[in-house]
Amino acid sequence: MILRASSLRKRYGGEAGCEAVSQGDLTVEEGEFISIVGRSGSGKSTLLAMIGGLMKPSEGQVFLEGKDIWALPEKALADLRCRRMGFVFQFFSLLPSLRAVDNVALPALLGRSMAPEDAYERAQNLLARVGLEERMFAYPGEMSGGEQRRVVIARALINAPRLLLADEPTSDLDEDTECDIVALLEQLRREASFGMIVVTHNLDLAKRADRMFQMKQGRLYATALPEVAIRPAQPRRFDPPRAAVPVNNARHVDGARAIGKLGATLWAAAGRAFVVAGLVFTLVLLGNYSLARYQRYQAALRRERLAALEELATSTLKSEIDSVTRMGDGHYEVTIYLENTGGDKPIYVMTPSVQGFIQVGSDWQEAPLTPVAESVASVLKVTGKQLYRFVLDARVDKFTELLPHYMHVRLTNNMLISPESAPKDELFQRNDSYFIYLKPDNVDDATITKDVRFAGQPPLWIWMPPH
Repeated sequence: MILRASSLRKRYGGEAGCEAVSQGDLTVEEGEFISIVGRSGSGKSTLLAMIGGLMKPSEGQVFLEGKDIWALPEKALADLRCRRMGFVFQFFSLLPSLRAVDNVALPALLGRSMAPEDAYERAQNLLARVGLEERMFAYPGEMSGGEQRRVVIARALINAPRLLLADEPTSDLDEDTECDIVALLEQLRREASFGMIVVTHNLDLAKRADRMFQMKQGRLYATALPEVAIRPAQPRRFDPPRAAVPVNNARHVDGARAIGKLGATLWAAAGRAFVVAGLVFTLVLLGNYSLARYQRYQAALRRERLAALEELATSTLKSEIDSVTRMGDGHYEVTIYLENTGGDKPIYVMTPSVQGFIQVGSDWQEAPLTPVAESVASVLKVTGKQLYRFVLDARVDKFTELLPHYMHVRLTNNMLISPESAPKDELFQRNDSYFIYLKPDNVDDATITKDVRFAGQPPLWIWMPPH
């Protein structure tokens, strides 16, 4: 068994907040293909992030090859993500300044899982394997969407992972390219025997899996349940008719009328009382039923609003570092973008707070980060792609060199997100972390090139996936 996820839960905002995943139990065997389908906001991507070690669960455990990944130290967890897992995200996340072969080799170079010569040899072999032998030296901007997706798949396999996690790997491709990518993933899985979990809206893709699951209101269900045999209905049996009993209408004349009148009056009064009581009881039951139904409706409506808000905050709003520019004297201008991919409807980000940190030893030392004028608004209205700039003061005497001569920098972006400019009660709290390697001012390119092989000039900054 490659993976075992047990009793996973993820809750945002404490006990009174939103529960994105309320139950997640899953196992993956060697070479097994698992697909997960579900509506937007049902918790699929959150579940995948917890399994992949990108988001810590509120409760539950994830075992990869017998190791409880969330019990590992941060560095060990980062090494495990790098060397034992592969990720294919919905967005390409390719570095535009590096060629395809450089993008594929980069995780092996940064993770030091193999020598640089071996990393580039394996990167070229993987690109040839995915049909890009003639395009491996092209830049992402020169490639089609299908070609970029193939580069992402090759990059995910550079360290020979035991488990591949794919979040909507074909969502932005045309039908023909989508079929090619699906066939490629299946063929690579069979050859390398890695486990694969794919989150998708595409039922045709999901049905190709060995096992298919559905995510519904934060709970994971297996859809391949055994069919229950329905027994045929038995014919009804009736007892033979009994002989009718004749009614005796004979009465004694003396007192018969009085008794009859008393009985008629008593039963009429009892009947009226019974009708009134029944009516009152029915009204009470109807009131209780209506109230319970209304409460259930309101609860369901709130769940739908929270699910829609989670989808808006986690999937529709995209955020990442756009660029870094050297300003001199240890200062850098960092541009972060927020992109609304949902069309014309705006997204409002309340009180965004961005902080900068530089790794010193095993700790993170806060570095001053000053927003430029347009980045200090209390409410940001995001329509399309918008840029926000900050000045980072990276002047530190000593820093940890995970990549020789480069600073390891983390930027955190804390946001409250709403579909309204003045929300009444529902807000989604999103915490993003961006990781980069940043070249200091006092190190020249020749010194870096001696210790790190780059295809060209050492870049000023290198984007890193969340870790």
